[in-house]
Order: sequence, then C-alpha cells, then structure tokens
Amino acid sequence: MTGYTTDADGRIVAAPSHEGPLSGVTAADLDDALALDFSNDALSERVSMKPERGDAPGKQYRTVGGNLVTTAKTAEGEVAFWYCYGCGTRDEIGYGWDDVARERAQKHAADCRAV
Repeated sequence: MTGYTTDADGRIVAAPSHEGPLSGVTAADLDDALALDFSNDALSERVSMKPERGDAPGKQYRTVGGNLVTTAKTAEGEVAFWYCYGCGTRDEIGYGWDDVARERAQKHAADCRAV
C-alpha cells in the first residue's frame, strides 16, 4: 500500500490523491451527473394490465368479438385474475378465488363485443 498516510500506530489516516480518468471530476460534476429525471416515470405512462411473464395462465374464453379472455394467477400465486385482450379489462379477485375468476371471465366473454 503506497501513497497512504498513516499515523504512529500504522492506521491509514489519508488516502492518496485520485489518479485516472475521473481524477478531475468534482463533487458538483457528480451531483449533475446523478441528477434524476422523473419526467418519464411509470405514473405518466399507461401501464399494461396484461398477464406478465411468470404469471400462471388458466382457462381461456373467446369473446363475441373474437378476442381472448384469459384467467391467470400472479407469479407469486397470490391473486387470481382475468384479462380481456379485446377491451383491456382486468379484474383481480384475490387469493383462492379461481372459480370466481373463471365464472366472471366466462360472463365477460359472453358480453364483450370489442373487436
């Protein structure tokens, strides 16, 4: 370990000056580089409600308009839900309500006319 300043007991009290590509960077430069811009966060964008990768798909029903209504469970297996690919409706039922999710999905498939 060269360039370190030590005290009488051998403990390091100061590190050597920084050398390399970032040696001229000041604290103000780092603050400017790390400034976060939240103008494009998820709250300003439309978030997809479709089943995600890892979700466990269940039964699928065909709507009157020809689209699919899919029942699924979240990847964690905690929430049963159904999603209509025609109108984009998603209904989360809750844990252990798979039968209710299937019934609601089937009813929605019979009523949905989205093309």
